[in-house]
Amino acid sequence: MHVQVITGDGPNGETFRLRHIKGLQDWLGETAKTVHAEAYGAAGLVEILEVRAVNEREILVLDCSREQIQAVLEWQSATDEVIELEDLVLHLVKQKQSPEITAGENR
Repeated sequence: MHVQVITGDGPNGETFRLRHIKGLQDWLGETAKTVHAEAYGAAGLVEILEVRAVNEREILVLDCSREQIQAVLEWQSATDEVIELEDLVLHLVKQKQSPEITAGENR
C-alpha cells in the first residue's frame, strides 16, 4: 500500500497535485473512487477503505483530519505484509486549516 498525504496550500486548499489527480479522475470517469472523510470517524474511514480496497486500486480521500491520517498510516503499518493491498494507492487530502486570528488583529 502506498499512502500519499496532500496538504492544501493552493487556491481553495488545493495543490497542483490534487487538481491533477481530480482532472485525471474526471477524464477517466472515475469519480466513484473518491471518499469524503468528513463523513467518518478515524476508525470508520479505515473500515470504508478496507471495503473499497477489495475492488479499487486507487482512492482519493478528501478532507482528512490529522487523526484520520494517523489511523490510515497505522493501518498501512499493520497490513504491510498483506499481498492484496500491495498495489493500493491512497491519496489523503488533509483538511484545509482555517486561518487563525491573532489577538488584536481585527481591531
